[in-house]
Amino acid sequence: MKSLDPDQTREWYLNDRIMDLVERKLKDYDCTVLRVGDTTGKKDISLSARVKASNQAKAAVYVSMHHNAGLYGRKGGGTVVFYYSSNVKRPVQAQKLYNQIVNRTGLVGNRSQKVIKKAFYVLKNTSMPAFLVENGFMDGPDDVPVILSQEHAEKTAQGVVAFLVEEFSLELKKAQEKPVAQSQVYYPAYTGEKATLSIALKSLGIDYTYDFRKKIAAANNITGYRGTAAQNTQMYNLLVAGLLKRV
Repeated sequence: MKSLDPDQTREWYLNDRIMDLVERKLKDYDCTVLRVGDTTGKKDISLSARVKASNQAKAAVYVSMHHNAGLYGRKGGGTVVFYYSSNVKRPVQAQKLYNQIVNRTGLVGNRSQKVIKKAFYVLKNTSMPAFLVENGFMDGPDDVPVILSQEHAEKTAQGVVAFLVEEFSLELKKAQEKPVAQSQVYYPAYTGEKATLSIALKSLGIDYTYDFRKKIAAANNITGYRGTAAQNTQMYNLLVAGLLKRV
């Protein structure tokens, strides 16, 4: 909303900034992060493609970060965490995630429900515990100055990581490096600036031609490779996570 945010900051930027911080903080723990959305902000990855990638990876948990809208300049807003599963643990976990975030950000708002069961596609179709965070309203005068700040992004990321560490018993990495066998199975992780799949592969000295990318896709259970944005993003995210299997 231009009257509240003259720069009209994209939701993607706010979401991605937080998840970049989450990913960075989780590098200290013995876990792997797979980003199934587009981390470059240039493509629209379908919800079905995101769910498929998560399910294929047999992820332990799915966290989807968003920022809300619908106040149109009116007062109100705040943070909400959604879940869908009928598992009795899920609302308890969702409440824990909400508490970890809000206890740090203070962005409570006036929502009558803070934790809500709702059949969003990614919550309904993922095979692991899944949570969707609406981290404040982009058109609310109370929320906008908060959610635009780097401090809020940092505190939100801290809350997400604290929830994951506690709920999924994540342990800090030991001093030693990954076994050499890891490099024999997977391509080295891409750690450069956000880029296209081809640029990332090229920077690592990996053949980035279409024919070879097709072979890489097959090795990583990405069937019917045609070089689509969703397929390339799936491979790119695996490469960033260090989980792209070698041909």
